[in-house]
Amino acid sequence: MAKYYASPKAGDIVQCRFPQDQIRQPGPEERPALVIDVEEYELPDGSTEVFVTVAYGTSEGVDDRHPGELKIECSDPHAGLGLDTKFDIGNRVKLPFNDDWFAPAPSRRFGGHPKRGKFNAGDNNLKRRLSAAIAEFKRARRTKAIDMTLRSAGRKRAKS
Repeated sequence: MAKYYASPKAGDIVQCRFPQDQIRQPGPEERPALVIDVEEYELPDGSTEVFVTVAYGTSEGVDDRHPGELKIECSDPHAGLGLDTKFDIGNRVKLPFNDDWFAPAPSRRFGGHPKRGKFNAGDNNLKRRLSAAIAEFKRARRTKAIDMTLRSAGRKRAKS
């Protein structure tokens, strides 16, 4: 299990082996995922451990949107998507940022890093759609992110 050299940032779109059925193992398929949150922890040996909360992405049924889902078009040059993709803000997991859970992006745009692209924060229409998806998610009272991480002893949150 290798660690990547650079942590992703909230808003990045990454290549992820999103788990299925709440089983603590990587899913069989690599797919885009939207990074919602990044946490770094200091370990007793001085190294750091990175965890990311990601939202599930799929290119299937993108025009059939449910509460809490956000569609990002592949024509967005910032996104790094090959197909229109919808991200389910309510279907989130917290994962260790390593090569068990994340794979190099298909385009290799960022070398061997899982980053495919990023959420285009300069697009006001996209920002409104994200805000609407978050509001829908909250109104629907969907569950919080599922934590797929294993707790390691001596871990302390790194100072930002």
